[in-house]
Amino acid sequence: MLKKKMAAGVIALAMVSTLGLSACSNGSSDSSSSSASGGSASGSIPKPDVSCDIPATNLDDSKIDTSKVEGEITFQTQGLKTDFGDFFTKKIKEFEDANPGVKIKWTDQAGGAEFDQTITAQATNCQMADVVNVPSSTILALSKSNLLMDFDVKAPGIGDKFVKTIWGSTELGANKHHTALPWYFGPYITTYNKEVFKRAGLDENTSPKTMEEMFDYAAKVGADGKGDYGIYGSPQWYMTAQLHGMGVSLMNADKTEFNFADNEQAIKYVTRLAELYKSGAIPKDSLTGEPDPGKAYADGNLAFGTPNASFLKSVKANNATVYNNTGVGPFPTNPGIKPVFEGQYIGVSVSTKNAPLSMKFAEWITNAENEYAWTHDGGAIIFPAATTALDKLVANPPEIANDPVFKAAYEEAAKAAKDAEAYTDVFYTTGAVQDSLVENVNKAIRGEVDPKTALKTAQDQMNKKLKALGE
Repeated sequence: MLKKKMAAGVIALAMVSTLGLSACSNGSSDSSSSSASGGSASGSIPKPDVSCDIPATNLDDSKIDTSKVEGEITFQTQGLKTDFGDFFTKKIKEFEDANPGVKIKWTDQAGGAEFDQTITAQATNCQMADVVNVPSSTILALSKSNLLMDFDVKAPGIGDKFVKTIWGSTELGANKHHTALPWYFGPYITTYNKEVFKRAGLDENTSPKTMEEMFDYAAKVGADGKGDYGIYGSPQWYMTAQLHGMGVSLMNADKTEFNFADNEQAIKYVTRLAELYKSGAIPKDSLTGEPDPGKAYADGNLAFGTPNASFLKSVKANNATVYNNTGVGPFPTNPGIKPVFEGQYIGVSVSTKNAPLSMKFAEWITNAENEYAWTHDGGAIIFPAATTALDKLVANPPEIANDPVFKAAYEEAAKAAKDAEAYTDVFYTTGAVQDSLVENVNKAIRGEVDPKTALKTAQDQMNKKLKALGE
């Protein structure tokens, strides 16, 4: 057994609980098993460090010909089969019917804390599916290890169909090339309870435009004396996006270390949350309970709900009164800051033995027609990353968006989607690294340490883990 060293130190973020991967080496001296950070094949694509031989055509500078495809590949999604099985079964049959002689084997792997570790181990051992659906953090891990196909070399022009800011900000592979196709995401918006606003003397038709304003609104709600809360305390799910909205960069320019501890805006963010908690504007149990404010929002005494339109579906089912009193606005950001694209991707394994079929299916499932079908008819409340699909969805939203609240949410999310870009600091702030940030910020919110100390401790811990993962 050989302990694999992942390139550039950050790749092993996906394996944060194990500080590395163990994979069996076949002992071969074949050039396909060279170092992940080592040379390239006959072209510009680096060779990954894997325990199998990789077809030479997957690594050279030739474009993959998808005009004739045959054989079988495996397509793996993340947590979609239970709720969306009918949709994808029909889609896969559609592809197979259009390409006689091919077979797409669909598997599905549940998400969760171990997802990144599992799929990266599968890739290193050449056991990953040919075409995979994975989130941001996994794409980073696989890309830095050179375990995904280089689309810029193997399928030039494939990214032309995507929103330019999204495609332009997801160059995660070697040579700043693309190794993943953006599939779908839920743009962040602001949702708020108009009745709670009115009780606090706030304008029910005006949502906060910045995080500073949101904190000000929350303070007024907490001081209304009517048992209302301004903002949910747990920052676990949305803290990095909120910090980004305030103009905070968590990492240095070359993404080798975290350097946010002395950022005035980061200090202000934690300070304001601590002040709100102390004043009673934040529910005391929200720092340790459910990380999603959706359930608390449905109770009717929380000003701000989840910043993802999809949660409105459960609010409507659980408390129609709160749903009907929900207002919608843009996600709070400082001027000049782009909305965050934090979504799902499609990648192709660099070790696939059937590159033509894998590439054709990956391109097909992410084309504008299919991204529109998935986001419009699939049953989820999501948005496509393909430009024409997004435009079509905005013009013809799903039936669920027919009522005024959902219509407003869709329109606001669509505005964000058209201008979104990947905030790559989020890719690094995952797993145990994210835990260090959340745990220390929570201590400051509870008043156990001052904000500057909490941020410095978090930064030190996060950099220590980042360094250890590269050793």
